[in-house]
Amino acid sequence: IVQILGGMGDASVQTHATQLTARLAKLTGGEPRLLLVQGITSSREAKLVMLADPVVRGTMDLFGRLTLAIVGIGAVEPSELLARSGNVFSPQELAMLHEAGAVGEISFRFYDKNGQPVETPLNDRVIGITLEELRRTARVMALAGGASKTEAIAGALRLGIIDVLVTDKFTAARLTA
Repeated sequence: IVQILGGMGDASVQTHATQLTARLAKLTGGEPRLLLVQGITSSREAKLVMLADPVVRGTMDLFGRLTLAIVGIGAVEPSELLARSGNVFSPQELAMLHEAGAVGEISFRFYDKNGQPVETPLNDRVIGITLEELRRTARVMALAGGASKTEAIAGALRLGIIDVLVTDKFTAARLTA
């Protein structure tokens, strides 16, 4: 069971992510492989330093062997939970994402309403799976719901990488309308 995005926000949130990975491994009889670094670094240089760690590289090298990836879909505007975690982008970074046409993200890899990846300097700071690595994964299950994420979910479905979407009936109705 491989963690595919580094930790988020303050230590309690990061601990929660690693606990979920470890719990899923225990429930399935698998071995947890944790990505014990920040999901978003302060700079490209900081990311490169963290990627030099052999344990981090070892975990990320497993991305190419995944048979199932379970991902969340996020809107560009951070959820209340993410905002409380202390892991949000600056107003300038959010403006840059909006200007580039971003409507949503999967593992902090942003895309537009047509399902096209949005390239920004923020990509250089993310430690986690890429959209291309997800595309090569045998099965991708996405979890998301709520009115604030409808546009992000629609764009994510157009990426062509999601095999299974778990959502609520209200979101499903908005997506099919």
